[in-house]
Amino acid sequence: MKGCLTVFLSILIAAIAITAGCLKGGNFVYSKGKSLSPGKSLSYSFTGPVHLTVKVSSNVPVEVKIVGDSGVLKDFGEMRKVDTVVQLPKGKWTVIIKNPGNEKAVLDIEIRGR
Repeated sequence: MKGCLTVFLSILIAAIAITAGCLKGGNFVYSKGKSLSPGKSLSYSFTGPVHLTVKVSSNVPVEVKIVGDSGVLKDFGEMRKVDTVVQLPKGKWTVIIKNPGNEKAVLDIEIRGR
C-alpha cells in the first residue's frame, strides 16, 4: 500500500510540474523543454509598470521581442540566449518568442515581473 501511495504521489507531482511549466499570467512564466515548431510563436502578456526579467534559451536561434500598443519596446533579434531585465512602462505588453528557422526549437523560458 505504501508503494502505491508513493507511485501516486510521484505521478501527481509530475503532472503538476508539467502543467506548471505552461503557467501564463501577469507576473510569471516558467517552461522547461517547451517545443516550438518552425514558423510558430509563443506570446506572454504582462502589465506595466514592472521590471521584467526575460530569460530564454534555445537549441536554435529564435526571435524575442517585447511589443505593446505603441509598437516594439525591445527587439532582441535572433538569438539562442536572452538573459536581461527590461523596465516595462505603464500599459499592456507582450513578450513574443518566434521560431523563424526550419527546425524545431526546444526552449527553456523564465519571464518574471517584479
